[in-house]
Amino acid sequence: MFVIRQALPHDLDDLHSLAKQTFFINLPADRDIIAQKIDQSQRSFQALTASRAASAVGKGATSRTSAKVAQRATSSSGIKSITGSSPLFMFVLEDVEGRGVIGTSQVIARMGGPRKPRVFLQLSTMRRESESLKVSWEHKIARLQTDESGPTEIGGIIINHAFRGHKLRLGRLLSFVRFHLIGLFREQFAERVVAEMLGPIDRNGYNPFFEKFTRHFIPRSFAEVYKFSQTSKEFVEGLLPPGDIDISIMDPEAANSAGAVSEETRPARAILESLGFQYLSRIDPMDGGPHLEAPTAEISLVKGTRRAKSMVSGLKNARSASTVIASSINSNGDFYAVQTAAEVERTGVVRVRDDVRRLLHPEGARVIGVTPLE
Repeated sequence: MFVIRQALPHDLDDLHSLAKQTFFINLPADRDIIAQKIDQSQRSFQALTASRAASAVGKGATSRTSAKVAQRATSSSGIKSITGSSPLFMFVLEDVEGRGVIGTSQVIARMGGPRKPRVFLQLSTMRRESESLKVSWEHKIARLQTDESGPTEIGGIIINHAFRGHKLRLGRLLSFVRFHLIGLFREQFAERVVAEMLGPIDRNGYNPFFEKFTRHFIPRSFAEVYKFSQTSKEFVEGLLPPGDIDISIMDPEAANSAGAVSEETRPARAILESLGFQYLSRIDPMDGGPHLEAPTAEISLVKGTRRAKSMVSGLKNARSASTVIASSINSNGDFYAVQTAAEVERTGVVRVRDDVRRLLHPEGARVIGVTPLE
């Protein structure tokens, strides 16, 4: 069986090994960066239930709790120089039969903001023609843009190569659990969700968009630039030129890869598009990968997520049970989620198998959540 929970310090070795299996923006194979993300994630999960507990005893307690959380989260160094004081939630997928952590995903509640903008290239088409020569041309144009609105950002899906193609569709589960959390704690997240997909990249770290476009302006290696971008994005605005940039007159490989994804990223893109995400011709300035966006309130999984009153063992009729993501989170911020068959009663009671209930530890849970998957 498999359970999703929040990342913990003892997962560092497993997460570092996962990061080394593939090149990935949100989880570079750097132990220090991964450790920082685990620490920030732990604080973020704890804050979810801390603020909920405080609200139950009055506004004064809420203010004090929020102040403590903000004080602990505020930092201008490391990964927090990018995320600021925004909550970051890092999930791990664990094989409970002893194979350890086999996957991960993450969500940042509000990425960027005032004076910490997201940066992207907006693509458009320029057409020119001459009546006298009877000649016309159409070129792809890129312009550097920034976004200080602080949207929610999802990313960081990695699954152990040995578990890809699993019949339980574990990669899909790692994707869906992020929307499950957003639905449970809607007030913590922005009105818009962004997914920055990775552009085409081979096993040797070669990315055609970077090598044929970005490197003209940022003369460093792809790996070096991405490692640095985990703690600063200032150099992107500082080095890429303002105004329209004609991509079409560069190497065709650069123009053709703008907005494209690698073969292994296509399933993740298809999942997001099936949930209502759209490509608005915005791409990453470094790898050329597409930025997909969706209004949070219109994402089907977010809309379908509900809080339950309790969770009990035993299905009344296994044949009528539906497939759901079921979760619990306690007062310490310990989060557990599984994909399982369940019966959700009108009274708010969720019925699951006894072995599933044991995995979720619902005793004393502050929030029990359910998201239908059918």
